[in-house]
Amino acid sequence: MMSAAVVVGLEGLPLAGSFGLPLVVYYAFFTLCFFLPVGLVAAELGVGWPHDGGVYRWIREALGERWAFMGIWCQWIQILVWYPTVLAVCAVSLSYAIDPEMHDVGWFKVVVSLGIFWAATLINFKGLSISGWLTTALLYLGTLLPVFLAIGLAAWWLGSGRESAIPLEWSGFVPRIDSIGEVVGVVAMFSFLSGLEVNSVHFRHVRDPQRSIPRSLLFSGVLVLAISVLGALSVAVLVPVEEVDLAAGTLQVFSKVLGPLGWGWMVSILAGLALAGMIGHIMVWVIGPTESLRVAAEDGLIPPLFQRTTAGGAPRNVMLLQAGVVSVLCLLMLFFDLNRIFYFLTIASAQVYLVMYVLMFVSVIVLRIRQPDVPRAFVIPGGMPGLLLVAGGGGITAVAGIVIMFWPPATKDMAMDGSTFTLSLLAVFVTVVTLPIVLYRFRNPDWKDRPGLPGTSTTRSGWKRGD
Repeated sequence: MMSAAVVVGLEGLPLAGSFGLPLVVYYAFFTLCFFLPVGLVAAELGVGWPHDGGVYRWIREALGERWAFMGIWCQWIQILVWYPTVLAVCAVSLSYAIDPEMHDVGWFKVVVSLGIFWAATLINFKGLSISGWLTTALLYLGTLLPVFLAIGLAAWWLGSGRESAIPLEWSGFVPRIDSIGEVVGVVAMFSFLSGLEVNSVHFRHVRDPQRSIPRSLLFSGVLVLAISVLGALSVAVLVPVEEVDLAAGTLQVFSKVLGPLGWGWMVSILAGLALAGMIGHIMVWVIGPTESLRVAAEDGLIPPLFQRTTAGGAPRNVMLLQAGVVSVLCLLMLFFDLNRIFYFLTIASAQVYLVMYVLMFVSVIVLRIRQPDVPRAFVIPGGMPGLLLVAGGGGITAVAGIVIMFWPPATKDMAMDGSTFTLSLLAVFVTVVTLPIVLYRFRNPDWKDRPGLPGTSTTRSGWKRGD
């Protein structure tokens, strides 16, 4: 359920729903070329190297520390960009629960966002013993229940003979892509099917990892696709594209159906549940990439200050740094309408994240060649040809996605013109991928695994996690 929670979120359903019936074809394509390869690769690497660090450790084993640092840096930076958008969705959900007029008020968004993120950070300080079961409970109540209800309402709406907001014909499934801008808009869906590997940082703590990890990834993958496709279609059926609010699309479904039936009071309850689901979504991300950065600190790549952990084993100082950066970004809500720059943030974060995926796909191939004797309870079937088809195909898809997304998307919600969009995106991308290379040059061997550092696992139990 934590693997499902890290991918599934209400914030992506309105954007996906805006594509109408062709979104089924798009999801099928991305599942075959990207989502399935990610799951298979994460399963093989997860059971072969089920240690702390997750993706960082996999890339380090295959390509060395420099590229491992770049991989986890890209994963962390993309999530920093994503946090303000998902926190804005949380603020909108709360406004629906108490006063819908508040959803456009800047100070309200900032206060809610900061409160939720710092609460998620402090809860994760207790470690997985608390955050794991809480995340699962919030996923059930705040994501699965609202999405399934939205799907049920859409089915009832159509079954009662009411008109759909999109034409429901077989020809409607055929994608109508007549420009590179349309392709870019579709490719942005990469970001809504990413993250399945994030919980790999916890694989070492799983009972019977050789059996549990592949089954977990399979179950969560099926659940993610079912919720993503059917949830987005419920938005498409009930809310006209021109009326979709990218921060409140799922709640618009409830308002559209329940209001005329005299059940408008339920919208406030469902908004509260949706808020809980988004908090659970955030909680999984808060600790995942930061744990990998802590392992990088143990390798001496960043100052030993970031090796420190809480009593529950959470990477305390990395999480505090993250919370500080996110707080600054959230303050920008006072000056910018995130709905207007939603596409730019989505595409920028997706591009950066795909860099990490390219490194992960390369790593599984390198490790199969260099370390074939490492026990793997799960292996991508088909031998080396099968591995090259899965990992190679996923890598090529990721590279193509990075390149294509430099073109401006064809959408009315993009506030900047085409040339400004491309130059801004290029500047962001080059800066993000260059910084880890520069920072790596300042690493210090004396920082590596400081056994006497207060607050690290070595001072509590005498052994290092990952041994």
